Amino acid sequence: MQSNFEDYLRAAEDHYLQTPEMNGFKQQVDALQDRLALYETLRDQELIIFQAIADQLNKETFSNSQSDQEKVFTHWMSVLRYSAMAMLTDQPQTLTIQLSWLKDVVGDSEFTALHQKISELLHASLSSVLSESQLASLEPFLTEANRTLVGQSSPELAMLS
Repeated sequence: MQSNFEDYLRAAEDHYLQTPEMNGFKQQVDALQDRLALYETLRDQELIIFQAIADQLNKETFSNSQSDQEKVFTHWMSVLRYSAMAMLTDQPQTLTIQLSWLKDVVGDSEFTALHQKISELLHASLSSVLSESQLASLEPFLTEANRTLVGQSSPELAMLS
């Protein structure tokens, strides 16, 4: 995001933006407005999104302790927040950095099944809250998170591609 805006600002230092440049700038502003609306929806609906996941997890049995389940659940809350900010700023590299740090914290493969289940439930919950275009905007970031934490992209996320 920043570099596109900066390019236009630099160009405007020595001349008024020409029509093609203005059109490009307007497209950047429109895209930012769409991403901001999605970010606000995620922020405002976070409780609803994750309550649905928690309700489903309570119906399932995992070999992990309740404490471990809560940690993994909290990690996925962070993943959604990281993904939302990377989407908003249009800087996927920031998500990659955050996920590599989180992967080190999460570590063990004993949580893979739990990560996979939460990932699937997160997608289902997001599908009920977001429009198709909003979900499509967020999908590359969730796919990256899933690939990093679970080691593969989930079928639900792959269908959006």
